[in-house]
Amino acid sequence: MSAIETTEATGIGPPIEVPVFTGPLDLLMHLVRKNKFSIHDIPISSICDQYHQYLRKMQRLDLELAGEFLWMASWLLHLKSRTLLPKASTEEHGGDPRQELVNRLLEYRRVKDVAEYLYDADVVRRCLWEPRIEAADFSGDLELDWEDVDLRVLARTYLEVMDRFAAAHPPPLQVIPLRFKVQDKMQELYDTVHQQKLMPLLRHLNSRSDPEEIVALVVATLELVRLGGVRAEQRRVFAEIFLRPGPQDYDPATAFHQEISEAIHE
Repeated sequence: MSAIETTEATGIGPPIEVPVFTGPLDLLMHLVRKNKFSIHDIPISSICDQYHQYLRKMQRLDLELAGEFLWMASWLLHLKSRTLLPKASTEEHGGDPRQELVNRLLEYRRVKDVAEYLYDADVVRRCLWEPRIEAADFSGDLELDWEDVDLRVLARTYLEVMDRFAAAHPPPLQVIPLRFKVQDKMQELYDTVHQQKLMPLLRHLNSRSDPEEIVALVVATLELVRLGGVRAEQRRVFAEIFLRPGPQDYDPATAFHQEISEAIHE
């Protein structure tokens, strides 16, 4: 929907801005949204009056009226006359006369939403990828019968292509750097145990509030026990775990080279 500005035939008065719609359903959808009507409960009398008021404004400005606009105007008058009949007469003629209008507006809104989505996606595609294939040079005019184009099939095909593209081009893996290194925590635990000679592990873990630091401390403890730098003791199940100095001295550089040597020999 666009807008044009013009003046009355006399040239006197402020310019009048008249929206230009692609069709009668576009005009009706504009009136429904403008008045904030529910599309399932449209007041036919009000919509019909506003629709004819817009057509009279177009005629007063000498704008060309398409046949579909005039047909819609007569059809709205027909619906308006049916809504003025008693309910008994309306039920005899097939129920709510507004239902066909509601169905047409719902279908038009779905098609328009798909068209806007495809247009936005095409704009994004043009900004991301440059066209590498030049279109063929047709000497004659290319005629396309738009009545044979099914927008639903077109939209579904487009979504399938985008899904295949997303599967073939997954987003890059984001590796979050560790804030706590296991090697640093091993050195920290080793020094603390050898200073205190007996350290309660669970109490030490409970004094930390960062989950990442707790995980690093647990892994560091297991690695120190494996290397013999500390010994873990527990008197009963679910009781406190105490760490004591182990039989082996722990040096980060020596332990690293030892692990590399064992990995090579394996």
